[in-house]
Amino acid sequence: MLDRHEDTLVILAKNIAVEMHYHHAIQLVLSLDKPYDAVLDHQPIESVKGFLIDSDIPHACQSADSTVLVISVDATSSKGRLLKSHLLKRTFILIDELFSAEAIDEFLNFYWRCRDTPQHEFDPLYFLHKLSHEQRNITPFDARLLIAIDFINQDISKIIKVIDIARHISLSESRLRHLFTEQVGIPLTKYVLWVRMKVALREMLKPGVTLSDAAHQAGFTDHAHFTRTFRRMFGVSPSLLLKYGQFLQIFG
Repeated sequence: MLDRHEDTLVILAKNIAVEMHYHHAIQLVLSLDKPYDAVLDHQPIESVKGFLIDSDIPHACQSADSTVLVISVDATSSKGRLLKSHLLKRTFILIDELFSAEAIDEFLNFYWRCRDTPQHEFDPLYFLHKLSHEQRNITPFDARLLIAIDFINQDISKIIKVIDIARHISLSESRLRHLFTEQVGIPLTKYVLWVRMKVALREMLKPGVTLSDAAHQAGFTDHAHFTRTFRRMFGVSPSLLLKYGQFLQIFG
């Protein structure tokens, strides 16, 4: 069983270029050293320091010479919905518009001090905490959706049919699909894939677990299905992420 409150995936990667991809998560991305070029919602942008991008928006990054911190937040979580409120109905926003240059420099200096001095503990969620401290009016989800989300997270390794979720919360299949897309912002089936991916990533972090094992535990049809889905969501293969990812952790 996956705790649905395990809603934040943090990746620290160096010298990696990611292809065009999109995913359920809302993502906060920041370079820890050199700026990089990106394509955000089909718009090429040069010398990017970082950005916040909404769910299901295509993007790519050419950060082959940069160390990049990537924070992916489940859009159904309170943190994800708060991040979405900062977008102000835009598909993405550059980090310079979210934080002052002083705040960004302070964070970067802190990161390098922590890297060079082991007794300092680096907090990769620094910017997420800063955004979370702001007061925002967030409309709560329909209570039936929360029950549906818990139902999906109970055992993601099995086949999950929309009709079974609909019956569990006493809604028609069409009404559930409409309500989920309306309130969450993406189709229900894409959310199920994201939950499978979170489980697979958690399994990948365990010693001795192969990618095939991780795919099986998360309910993917086979290793090939997992790899295709992973590349579509992250722009790289899972093996490449493990190779170049310096830090990979799931937070609640």
